[in-house]
Amino acid sequence: MRPTGSGPLRLATHALLFVLIATACEPTPKVVPSGDVADAPKIARAAGAVLLQLSAYDYALAGSYAGEKVRVVGPERYIAVSRSLIPKLAELTSTSLSATANAAGPVRDAVVSLADALNDLGKDAGSYSGLNDAGVFARIGGDVGTAWDRLRALANMLPPDPDLAKTLARGPSFSVKATSESLFVLAAGPYATVADADAAAKKIGTVISVTRAPPFVVRVVTYPTKPLADAAGVALRAKGTDVISVSEERKYAFARSGPAPDVELWREPTRVVDGLGGARRVALSPDAKWIAVGTEDGTVAIFSAEGVLRGLPRFPVGINALLFSGDSAWLFAGGASATVLFVPSGASPLSAQNQIRFPSAITQVLYVGVPTARAFVAASKGATGIAAGGGGLVGARAPDGATLGDPFPIVTPAAGALIAVSDTAEIFIATTTGTSTDVELLRLGRERVTRGVIKIPGIAIDLALDPKGDRAALVTDQGTYRFSPHAPDPAVTLQRVGPAVRDVAFDADGTFYQLDKDKVTATRIDGTQRWQAPLTDGRKLLTGTRTLVWDGADVVWAIAPDGAIDALGIDGLVQDLVTSADGKRAAVVLDGRRALVFELQ
Repeated sequence: MRPTGSGPLRLATHALLFVLIATACEPTPKVVPSGDVADAPKIARAAGAVLLQLSAYDYALAGSYAGEKVRVVGPERYIAVSRSLIPKLAELTSTSLSATANAAGPVRDAVVSLADALNDLGKDAGSYSGLNDAGVFARIGGDVGTAWDRLRALANMLPPDPDLAKTLARGPSFSVKATSESLFVLAAGPYATVADADAAAKKIGTVISVTRAPPFVVRVVTYPTKPLADAAGVALRAKGTDVISVSEERKYAFARSGPAPDVELWREPTRVVDGLGGARRVALSPDAKWIAVGTEDGTVAIFSAEGVLRGLPRFPVGINALLFSGDSAWLFAGGASATVLFVPSGASPLSAQNQIRFPSAITQVLYVGVPTARAFVAASKGATGIAAGGGGLVGARAPDGATLGDPFPIVTPAAGALIAVSDTAEIFIATTTGTSTDVELLRLGRERVTRGVIKIPGIAIDLALDPKGDRAALVTDQGTYRFSPHAPDPAVTLQRVGPAVRDVAFDADGTFYQLDKDKVTATRIDGTQRWQAPLTDGRKLLTGTRTLVWDGADVVWAIAPDGAIDALGIDGLVQDLVTSADGKRAAVVLDGRRALVFELQ
């Protein structure tokens, strides 16, 4: 189109066309790097945290492969942990690449190099989760070592960071070494069905294994060289086994060294004790030297902290009560009858006739341990739990089995009693008669009679006391009540603080915990909520360095004072959960056969 008109307008039109044409011909401007990676310190710290955790679990799995028993995890637990870390590795890789897209310089190159190593690590961790293969685990170890080297190279280019320096000093110290050798596997198959494979295995005789998923192959035997495997195959064919193959595999061995990652692995058991079948009770000695496991058939197994069986006393009925004395020298054990045992031999100074007899299985046992009063105190229901069947009993013995005088034994209503003890040997006993519960007090070693403290409406469900005995809580079917036992008139202090819950407890600082089916709540002394955590099926509550909550059949939560929640590394059904006297350790019985000990950080 040719412009019409003349003068300034025509000149302006020509100028505009020139600008448009010139602009269209210019190349797209290049993105000029803005400098090095500003987020490099943040990326380095995040990478160090993930590598530290993975290195600790590498150490633990390597120990399991090597047949060790301390600070180990099995492949299933390792897979669960690594799966939780894979998204973090992917996020770190993505963040690193985004941060370096418009950057240039040595830090940028180091971040990219680290991202490449983390990407490889994530891929191999994902492969192990699907295959549970020792060879893949060996590759993971190499990936972790490479990532640590590249993180250290990056850290050397950044401003000093004391926390990162500590991580770099600690993480690589959890050393895992993998070695391998070639093996030649003689195999028969594949077969159409597992039944065909089993029939072939039976015909062959002794075999290594039969795969339970297609392709169905019988792994017969391994040899160090192929000629030996080939010769064995010829011999089997002569016996009528038609399909024989020889394949090369690598056999891996793992060794670990360096300091144990105790801090990083606190969620995992420090000790796994393979107990006896039917295990249902566990106890930890205060000095951390002994673990006791009680079974359904009346056996008590006493193990050293190293897992060595030292004592194996037997009772005629199942074990319901198991508790060490404060000095760890004695163990109280029993069901409907109980005795004291020497630790660690398991011998008893009491004859069968002198054991403590209860009308039914013991429901609760505690230890009183002050210089003027040392005793095991246990409670049981009546023979049937109803009035017609007779009363319940609160019985007590000195740690060495000596009989205690009045007021023991204390006969209770048929429903039995709830008992709690303070650090000053005050024993509180709650018993229900009709539709109300009486709480009584016995000052062991100072008095020979119980005295009334308070009457609370409802049928007793749970009783809790703080270590000093200044605060108490009773749960009945009418609600959860709190009161001050040492007040001039405890009834004046009685407060209904909520509906009935399943379990209550006090911490040493006065924090009050309430456990219900769907939640656990921590309340400060002033009544304000400290934290609350949702649950699936809350069953038991214990206080210590961390608050422990048994939730459902197979979960134990460890909750920090600030409410942070972690799951203990448990891979089975829980039968029992206890803490040590100082609250620093915990133990569970799993699947009726194993006891796991945890150091709570």
